[in-house]
Amino acid sequence: MARVPLLSSNAVWAVFTKEAVCESRTKYAVGALVMFALTALSSVSLAIAGVSLAPELAAALLWIVLFFCAMAGLARVFVQEQEAGTLLGLRLYATGQAVFWGKLLFNLVLLLGLTGIVAPLFTVFFGIEIWYWLPFVIVLLLGCVGMAAVATLTAAMVMYAQGKHAIFTVLTFPVLLPQFLSAINLTAKILSEDMPELSELMFMAGYDAAVVAAGILLFDYLWQE
Repeated sequence: MARVPLLSSNAVWAVFTKEAVCESRTKYAVGALVMFALTALSSVSLAIAGVSLAPELAAALLWIVLFFCAMAGLARVFVQEQEAGTLLGLRLYATGQAVFWGKLLFNLVLLLGLTGIVAPLFTVFFGIEIWYWLPFVIVLLLGCVGMAAVATLTAAMVMYAQGKHAIFTVLTFPVLLPQFLSAINLTAKILSEDMPELSELMFMAGYDAAVVAAGILLFDYLWQE
């Protein structure tokens, strides 16, 4: 049977739909993401007992919660195919690019949904007022795109490894560190009632574009190997 054309929208949508159907049956990633986020936010909120956080500390806390939520839920993006023995079938019926984009979009939807839950709860639990919502949302969006792209690549690298969850986090964090630090710094500026500069937002956007470009160039090799 002929392979699906490169970056066919039907192929990308088929991979995305497969991920959504599998997740709707197990709810593993959604459960891990939501439970970790709620546990972390509520535990820290109770521990500080209403003490106001400095903008830098609050920003770091928000992104640490989002990062470890992503590590808890996105590591399994290729595990289900490996466990079910369906990797060969997926390789036969879809190109590497279709798999990359389908799984990237699914990871991004998961992270955006999680962020839509965590960010409002974060402001409520810690009594934080956001003065500039549009830049705040842009920073969250750019950070989620970076995390989803890096997680998709590193999950493909470690899908055959022993202790893949630990290795996944170890590989992902150094690659994501520039974006992670930028997101924390810009979030801290917004919480300090200061507007981020356009060049700072462009750096985050450039990082996302570079990671996605790396995925386009490297994923076919990772997928076939």
